[in-house]
Amino acid sequence: MDYLRYYLANIIVLVGIVGFLLGGSWVWLGIATYIPLLICDLLAKPDLKVRDVTIPRLVEIPLYLHVVLMVLLYAAFFNWLTTLENANSVPLHVLFGAVISLGWFGAVPNLPVNHELMHRRNKIDRLLADFLGTFYADPSRDVAHLHTHHIHLGTQQDSDTAYRGETMYSFALRATIGSLKDFFKIEKERCKKKGLSLLSPRGRIFRASVQLFILFGLAAWFGGLLGIILTIGSVLVAKTLVEMFNYYQHYGLIRVEGEQYESKHLWNHLTPVTRAVSFEITNHNDHHMDSYLPFYNLKPKIDGPQMPSILLCYLAGLIPPIWFNFIAKPKLKEWDIKFATKDEQQLAREANKKAGWEDWLDEVETA
Repeated sequence: MDYLRYYLANIIVLVGIVGFLLGGSWVWLGIATYIPLLICDLLAKPDLKVRDVTIPRLVEIPLYLHVVLMVLLYAAFFNWLTTLENANSVPLHVLFGAVISLGWFGAVPNLPVNHELMHRRNKIDRLLADFLGTFYADPSRDVAHLHTHHIHLGTQQDSDTAYRGETMYSFALRATIGSLKDFFKIEKERCKKKGLSLLSPRGRIFRASVQLFILFGLAAWFGGLLGIILTIGSVLVAKTLVEMFNYYQHYGLIRVEGEQYESKHLWNHLTPVTRAVSFEITNHNDHHMDSYLPFYNLKPKIDGPQMPSILLCYLAGLIPPIWFNFIAKPKLKEWDIKFATKDEQQLAREANKKAGWEDWLDEVETA
């Protein structure tokens, strides 16, 4: 099972492919996979085991199989577009289901595979990561992720760290803008050093633009205007979901700028389904301690900050008061008391005040 569990990510994409091949309301099969994944995560005990992988090639097959399956998924989608004789006669719920299902797979399990490959030193793996980023409209995500997030996490300089009191809706927009700003700044500096123009064919902006142009061009070829609209909708849904899931990885955690980050500055979501489908991206703190460790070598840190299933967190975050009052605040109160230094507690107090939250540190001191 230490090998087979990661093939679950491939299976759910296959379900989505079948949905588009069947057509009609079956296109909802893709997003419907969220429900059994959530139920299994809620019923299962936390997964605190270290994987016993002695043949890395066998456990890495799902990564590369996913690349093939994403191509087949969009091929099935384009084929489905050709079966629509009259776009006006297609029920709106079917079109919506197609967009949501494509968007779901553009984020899960696409982002975890994309994330794993972007951290590899191998050039081919990095190129495959860029390719997978196309399906959530961000082929250059690795730039800001590697050069900003992994350095400034938990501080105001990191747009991937959600503030206390911030909803996942506002965070998705802020994180997207922040990531793009970081990318353009870093890419501009890189091009300047190499003597290239910002829009050079050898630059990342040109390459990302070509990738998106090809995707939308194929959508137009097979589905005309409707194909373009649905494809744009799907990659925007995927991008939104990517940032929304990202929201829960560092939510509300605080670090003093300039001080070394530790495993306490990262949330873990150590449930069996999310660990498998996310290729251990939710086994989070060990990844940040050594970002070059392959996913199957990450070890759960049991005594670090813990969150429930990220699938449950996402569901709660759809209604912010539920997320704040039943998960975020209790977890952050525990973090402030148990893990934060004096300087971090002072920053936490300021963050709570800005969010309009109670000062639980004062309550504890008074008690």
